[in-house]
Amino acid sequence: MILETGPASRPRSQAGFTLLEIIIVFALITLASGVIITNFTSFLDFDDKINPEDSLRSAIRYARFQAASNRSVATLIYDAETGTLVVVGGESFQLNSNFGREGRGEIRFYLMPPAEGLDRFPDAKSSLMETKKLSFAPDRSSSPFVVEIDTGEGAPKRFIFDPFSSLVRSEE
Repeated sequence: MILETGPASRPRSQAGFTLLEIIIVFALITLASGVIITNFTSFLDFDDKINPEDSLRSAIRYARFQAASNRSVATLIYDAETGTLVVVGGESFQLNSNFGREGRGEIRFYLMPPAEGLDRFPDAKSSLMETKKLSFAPDRSSSPFVVEIDTGEGAPKRFIFDPFSSLVRSEE
């Protein structure tokens, strides 16, 4: 049958994909796999990115919380064998690969003599009373203490902590 305007046109079948659709799908797959591979490789290097200062602050906060919630003294120690900070009877906090048996890093705790009255705390540099553990009372307080983090790379850092919070009073 012929119409006045020309021969009758047949509708085109839409079976299959166009080249543009296939290219877009491949681009999305490539983008998604790139994101996954990047996240996976950063996960593999996670041990090197653990900051010992952050782990120390987390361990102190956790020990204070445990002391208050259990209404008993909580103790924080550094386990040189495993390279972790351990709250006795609770959690352990991982440090990076500089610590532990194979690492050269070390964490040392020092007690400071308390201040008398409204006087200032004694100088932290003169604090040589090394201790193996820090104790936190149920009221979340502790004796004034200093923590020295020696990563084995460069000079050790000393942190003077407030005895009533997890805040660092000063860094040396």
